[in-house]
Amino acid sequence: MSTYELRYFSLRARAETIRLLLLASGSKFTEVTPDWPADKTQQPLCQLPVLIETLEDGEKFTLSDSIAIEKYLAAKAGLLVQTGLRATARENQLRGQIEDLFALQVRYARGAEGGKEAAVERYKVLADAFVKYHEALLAENGNNGHYFGTSTTYMDLALFTWVMFLRAKSNAGMLIPGSADFFSAAKAPGIDKVYTVVRGDGIAAAYVATLEE
Repeated sequence: MSTYELRYFSLRARAETIRLLLLASGSKFTEVTPDWPADKTQQPLCQLPVLIETLEDGEKFTLSDSIAIEKYLAAKAGLLVQTGLRATARENQLRGQIEDLFALQVRYARGAEGGKEAAVERYKVLADAFVKYHEALLAENGNNGHYFGTSTTYMDLALFTWVMFLRAKSNAGMLIPGSADFFSAAKAPGIDKVYTVVRGDGIAAAYVATLEE
């Protein structure tokens, strides 16, 4: 059985879906927090997260880019949607839309004052469109707490960690003000249902336990 090393900063942000997938699959892994920026040039593309898989024969496989890592682990766990090319394209689209919003949060947190203002305005437009679009898709699937079918898939997990990121009190100081309001139970009931269903799903139990430590 493979073992893994996950390299990321000591915060809950871009690596959360990766952590969830590793825990959900019962994988043996260690977390390493590189000395930043001293260790920056030692990472592929000089960025985090990085996942290093060590196979039973000692061969190592290294992946950079959070979404690439997520999809690799989700595929190994059988959590990618399996109902055809269009469903796969939709899954990729929906996950990419979360990343668009996350990138604006990063721009706000790290940017100069002018950049912050632009990030806030762009976030408002995208978040509003995101909620309307996703609520409609979830309604088409019966508002059952899943994007596809009747069981938890990768996209459900990605949405769960995104909403958790927005609602975490520890992140409040670095988020765009009011950014979580778009995803409240009142304004986004279908999205909130996904969050609630995943949080109560056994597949997420090991991860949820780490939130409650």
